[in-house]
Amino acid sequence: MIELDGMRDDVIKLTLMKMLPKGHPDMGEMPILFFDIRLLNNVRIGQCDLRVGDSDKTAILGHIGYGIDERYRGNHYATRACRLLMDYAKKSHMEYVDITCDTDNYPSIRTCELLGAELLGTVEVPPDNIEYQNGSRVKFRYRIIL
Repeated sequence: MIELDGMRDDVIKLTLMKMLPKGHPDMGEMPILFFDIRLLNNVRIGQCDLRVGDSDKTAILGHIGYGIDERYRGNHYATRACRLLMDYAKKSHMEYVDITCDTDNYPSIRTCELLGAELLGTVEVPPDNIEYQNGSRVKFRYRIIL
């Protein structure tokens, strides 16, 4: 576990768990950082990831992914984690980040709204994409200018 400078606010911190410098074929050929989301008392409450750069996969997967463990949902922890990831993305010279979610994933839609993301529209998930294999067929695509 590695805690990077600036990857915390007054409620949560992000702890780097894994880094794929060259990416992954299913997630894009760009650096991918995987984090645990933890409360400041070190209790793990979820995970998030950041894909640094663009590829054909980010149109479907987005640059940021997140999940909050069920018992900790409803506290806007995903919004906080996304803000920390957005700060890191900006320091990594990214001009924007995209977040995608299933069209019926209302908590993720709300997270995007709280972040002030612009809805770009919907994207169809191609059959060869890992999200298709997980059951997704259409996703909302949101963008945040950094």
